Amino acid sequence: MKQVILLLSLFIGLSSIAQDATRHFFYMSESKVKDMDVFRKNFPVSDAFTRKMNEGVMKARVAHTSETGSLYILSFIDGDENVGKYIANRATNNNKFREANPKIAEEMSNNTDGGWRRSTWIRVNELQFLPADYKMENYNFRKIVMRTVPANEQEAFEKQQQKMHEIELKIGVKYLSTTWRATDGYPTNTYITILADNSILDFYTKYADRQEKRKNSKEFNDSMKTGVKSNIIRLDHLSRVY
Repeated sequence: MKQVILLLSLFIGLSSIAQDATRHFFYMSESKVKDMDVFRKNFPVSDAFTRKMNEGVMKARVAHTSETGSLYILSFIDGDENVGKYIANRATNNNKFREANPKIAEEMSNNTDGGWRRSTWIRVNELQFLPADYKMENYNFRKIVMRTVPANEQEAFEKQQQKMHEIELKIGVKYLSTTWRATDGYPTNTYITILADNSILDFYTKYADRQEKRKNSKEFNDSMKTGVKSNIIRLDHLSRVY
Protein backbone atom coordinates (compact mmCIF):
# COMPACT_ATOMS: atom_id res chain seq x y z
CA MET A 1 0.00 0.00 0.00
CA LYS A 2 2.80 2.42 0.87
CA GLN A 3 4.37 1.71 -2.52
CA VAL A 4 1.09 2.49 -4.29
CA ILE A 5 0.73 5.77 -2.37
CA LEU A 6 4.30 6.70 -3.27
CA LEU A 7 3.69 6.06 -6.95
CA LEU A 8 0.44 8.01 -6.94
CA SER A 9 2.07 10.99 -5.26
CA LEU A 10 4.91 10.91 -7.78
CA PHE A 11 2.71 10.87 -10.86
CA ILE A 12 0.33 13.47 -9.44
CA GLY A 13 3.38 15.68 -9.09
CA LEU A 14 4.54 14.89 -12.60
CA SER A 15 1.16 15.66 -14.09
CA SER A 16 1.58 19.34 -13.24
CA ILE A 17 4.75 19.60 -15.34
CA ALA A 18 4.59 20.39 -19.04
CA GLN A 19 5.01 17.34 -21.19
CA ASP A 20 7.76 16.77 -23.73
CA ALA A 21 8.74 13.77 -25.84
CA THR A 22 11.09 12.13 -23.34
CA ARG A 23 11.65 13.56 -19.92
CA HIS A 24 14.81 12.93 -17.95
CA PHE A 25 14.96 12.07 -14.27
CA PHE A 26 17.29 10.98 -11.55
CA TYR A 27 16.42 9.11 -8.39
CA MET A 28 18.58 10.17 -5.43
CA SER A 29 19.31 8.06 -2.38
CA GLU A 30 20.97 9.87 0.53
CA SER A 31 22.40 8.40 3.70
CA LYS A 32 25.59 8.07 5.73
CA VAL A 33 27.79 5.06 6.43
CA LYS A 34 29.90 4.18 9.44
CA ASP A 35 32.87 2.85 7.47
CA MET A 36 33.55 4.03 3.92
CA ASP A 37 35.95 1.12 3.27
CA VAL A 38 33.10 -1.32 3.92
CA PHE A 39 30.90 0.62 1.51
CA ARG A 40 33.61 0.68 -1.16
CA LYS A 41 34.08 -3.08 -0.81
CA ASN A 42 30.40 -4.00 -1.11
CA PHE A 43 28.91 -1.37 -3.38
CA PRO A 44 30.27 -2.79 -6.67
CA VAL A 45 28.37 -6.03 -5.98
CA SER A 46 25.18 -4.16 -5.10
CA ASP A 47 25.57 -1.80 -8.05
CA ALA A 48 26.07 -4.61 -10.57
CA PHE A 49 22.94 -6.33 -9.24
CA THR A 50 20.90 -3.11 -9.43
CA ARG A 51 22.04 -2.44 -12.99
CA LYS A 52 21.13 -5.97 -14.05
CA MET A 53 17.68 -5.82 -12.45
CA ASN A 54 17.01 -2.43 -14.07
CA GLU A 55 18.39 -3.19 -17.51
CA GLY A 56 16.48 -1.14 -20.07
CA VAL A 57 15.05 1.05 -17.30
CA MET A 58 18.01 2.78 -15.66
CA LYS A 59 20.34 4.70 -17.96
CA ALA A 60 23.29 5.38 -15.61
CA ARG A 61 24.24 5.31 -11.94
CA VAL A 62 26.92 7.01 -9.88
CA ALA A 63 27.83 7.11 -6.18
CA HIS A 64 29.48 9.98 -4.30
CA THR A 65 30.64 10.80 -0.82
CA SER A 66 30.54 14.41 0.33
CA GLU A 67 32.45 16.73 2.62
CA THR A 68 29.45 16.76 4.98
CA GLY A 69 29.82 12.99 5.41
CA SER A 70 26.79 12.12 3.33
CA LEU A 71 26.50 9.45 0.66
CA TYR A 72 24.67 10.31 -2.57
CA ILE A 73 23.65 7.61 -5.05
CA LEU A 74 22.14 8.99 -8.26
CA SER A 75 20.27 6.74 -10.68
CA PHE A 76 19.48 8.37 -14.04
CA ILE A 77 16.32 7.33 -15.86
CA ASP A 78 14.72 8.47 -19.12
CA GLY A 79 10.94 8.51 -19.50
CA ASP A 80 7.96 8.58 -17.13
CA GLU A 81 7.21 4.90 -17.63
CA ASN A 82 10.72 3.88 -16.65
CA VAL A 83 10.60 6.03 -13.52
CA GLY A 84 7.44 4.25 -12.50
CA LYS A 85 9.01 0.85 -13.12
CA TYR A 86 12.16 1.75 -11.20
CA ILE A 87 10.28 2.92 -8.10
CA ALA A 88 7.70 0.13 -8.22
CA ASN A 89 10.40 -2.55 -8.42
CA ARG A 90 12.91 -1.02 -5.97
CA ALA A 91 11.70 -2.83 -2.84
CA THR A 92 11.31 -6.15 -4.69
CA ASN A 93 14.80 -5.85 -6.17
CA ASN A 94 16.25 -5.05 -2.74
CA ASN A 95 14.65 -8.21 -1.37
CA LYS A 96 16.05 -10.25 -4.24
CA PHE A 97 19.53 -8.84 -3.56
CA ARG A 98 19.28 -9.82 0.12
CA GLU A 99 18.24 -13.34 -0.87
CA ALA A 100 21.10 -13.67 -3.37
CA ASN A 101 23.76 -11.98 -1.22
CA PRO A 102 22.74 -12.34 2.43
CA LYS A 103 26.16 -11.68 3.99
CA ILE A 104 26.89 -8.61 1.88
CA ALA A 105 23.35 -7.28 2.41
CA GLU A 106 23.66 -7.66 6.16
CA GLU A 107 27.06 -5.99 6.22
CA MET A 108 25.77 -3.09 4.15
CA SER A 109 22.72 -2.70 6.36
CA ASN A 110 24.79 -2.72 9.55
CA ASN A 111 27.14 -0.15 8.03
CA THR A 112 24.34 2.35 7.37
CA ASP A 113 24.37 5.22 9.85
CA GLY A 114 20.73 6.30 10.04
CA GLY A 115 17.97 6.01 7.48
CA TRP A 116 17.80 6.65 3.75
CA ARG A 117 16.18 9.66 2.15
CA ARG A 118 14.95 9.06 -1.38
CA SER A 119 13.77 11.60 -3.91
CA THR A 120 12.98 11.99 -7.61
CA TRP A 121 14.06 14.92 -9.79
CA ILE A 122 13.18 15.99 -13.33
CA ARG A 123 15.67 17.79 -15.53
CA VAL A 124 14.94 21.37 -16.55
CA ASN A 125 16.10 21.01 -20.14
CA GLU A 126 16.61 24.75 -20.66
CA LEU A 127 19.03 24.77 -17.72
CA GLN A 128 21.35 22.00 -18.92
CA PHE A 129 24.69 23.46 -19.92
CA LEU A 130 26.81 20.52 -21.06
CA PRO A 131 28.76 19.81 -24.26
CA ALA A 132 27.42 17.21 -26.69
CA ASP A 133 30.27 14.82 -25.83
CA TYR A 134 29.78 15.11 -22.06
CA LYS A 135 30.30 11.83 -20.18
CA MET A 136 29.48 11.69 -16.50
CA GLU A 137 32.25 9.22 -15.72
CA ASN A 138 34.90 11.69 -16.92
CA TYR A 139 34.25 14.03 -13.99
CA ASN A 140 34.96 12.95 -10.42
CA PHE A 141 33.93 16.14 -8.62
CA ARG A 142 30.50 17.73 -8.31
CA LYS A 143 29.24 20.70 -6.39
CA ILE A 144 25.56 20.68 -5.60
CA VAL A 145 23.46 23.73 -4.85
CA MET A 146 19.96 23.01 -3.54
CA ARG A 147 17.49 25.87 -3.28
CA THR A 148 13.81 26.65 -2.96
CA VAL A 149 11.84 29.35 -4.78
CA PRO A 150 8.31 30.66 -4.21
CA ALA A 151 5.92 28.07 -5.65
CA ASN A 152 4.11 30.67 -7.76
CA GLU A 153 7.35 31.95 -9.31
CA GLN A 154 8.99 28.75 -10.54
CA GLU A 155 8.51 29.49 -14.24
CA ALA A 156 9.92 32.99 -13.77
CA PHE A 157 12.87 31.57 -11.84
CA GLU A 158 13.73 29.12 -14.62
CA LYS A 159 13.57 31.86 -17.25
CA GLN A 160 15.72 34.08 -15.07
CA GLN A 161 18.37 31.37 -14.68
CA GLN A 162 18.44 30.87 -18.44
CA LYS A 163 18.88 34.61 -18.98
CA MET A 164 21.69 34.74 -16.42
CA HIS A 165 23.53 31.99 -18.27
CA GLU A 166 23.19 33.89 -21.56
CA ILE A 167 24.80 36.90 -19.88
CA GLU A 168 27.57 34.72 -18.48
CA LEU A 169 28.39 33.34 -21.90
CA LYS A 170 28.66 36.91 -23.23
CA ILE A 171 31.29 37.77 -20.61
CA GLY A 172 33.22 34.51 -21.04
CA VAL A 173 31.95 32.59 -18.01
CA LYS A 174 31.70 28.87 -18.78
CA TYR A 175 31.00 25.85 -16.60
CA LEU A 176 29.29 22.45 -16.71
CA SER A 177 25.96 22.28 -14.95
CA THR A 178 22.47 20.81 -14.98
CA THR A 179 19.48 21.92 -12.94
CA TRP A 180 16.71 19.59 -11.81
CA ARG A 181 13.36 20.15 -10.12
CA ALA A 182 12.00 17.91 -7.36
CA THR A 183 8.91 15.84 -8.07
CA ASP A 184 8.95 13.61 -5.00
CA GLY A 185 10.84 13.43 -1.69
CA TYR A 186 11.41 17.20 -1.47
CA PRO A 187 8.90 20.04 -1.92
CA THR A 188 8.23 20.51 -5.62
CA ASN A 189 9.51 24.10 -5.49
CA THR A 190 12.99 22.73 -4.73
CA TYR A 191 15.77 22.79 -7.34
CA ILE A 192 19.18 21.15 -7.37
CA THR A 193 22.00 22.37 -9.60
CA ILE A 194 24.90 19.98 -10.18
CA LEU A 195 28.20 21.49 -11.35
CA ALA A 196 30.84 19.06 -12.59
CA ASP A 197 34.63 19.28 -12.87
CA ASN A 198 37.71 17.08 -12.71
CA SER A 199 38.48 17.92 -9.07
CA ILE A 200 37.63 20.41 -6.36
CA LEU A 201 40.94 22.15 -7.05
CA ASP A 202 40.10 22.54 -10.74
CA PHE A 203 36.61 23.78 -9.91
CA TYR A 204 37.68 26.51 -7.54
CA THR A 205 40.66 27.58 -9.64
CA LYS A 206 38.22 28.27 -12.47
CA TYR A 207 35.65 29.63 -10.02
CA ALA A 208 37.92 32.52 -9.05
CA ASP A 209 38.19 33.55 -12.70
CA ARG A 210 34.43 33.25 -13.20
CA GLN A 211 33.72 35.40 -10.16
CA GLU A 212 36.10 38.09 -11.35
CA LYS A 213 34.32 38.27 -14.73
CA ARG A 214 30.94 38.46 -13.02
CA LYS A 215 32.15 41.18 -10.69
CA ASN A 216 33.29 43.30 -13.63
CA SER A 217 30.06 42.93 -15.62
CA LYS A 218 27.49 45.67 -15.05
CA GLU A 219 24.84 43.69 -16.94
CA PHE A 220 25.39 40.66 -14.73
CA ASN A 221 25.31 42.63 -11.50
CA ASP A 222 22.21 44.57 -12.54
CA SER A 223 20.42 41.31 -13.30
CA MET A 224 21.32 39.98 -9.84
CA LYS A 225 19.42 42.84 -8.22
CA THR A 226 16.09 41.95 -9.80
CA GLY A 227 13.99 38.87 -10.39
CA VAL A 228 12.99 35.88 -8.28
CA LYS A 229 14.78 35.42 -4.97
CA SER A 230 15.77 31.87 -4.10
CA ASN A 231 16.72 30.38 -0.75
CA ILE A 232 19.79 28.13 -0.76
CA ILE A 233 19.15 25.23 1.62
CA ARG A 234 22.24 23.13 0.89
CA LEU A 235 25.73 23.42 -0.56
CA ASP A 236 27.88 20.31 -0.73
CA HIS A 237 30.99 19.01 -2.47
CA LEU A 238 30.78 15.49 -3.86
CA SER A 239 33.58 13.10 -4.76
CA ARG A 240 32.80 10.16 -7.01
CA VAL A 241 33.57 6.80 -5.44
CA TYR A 242 32.02 4.53 -8.05
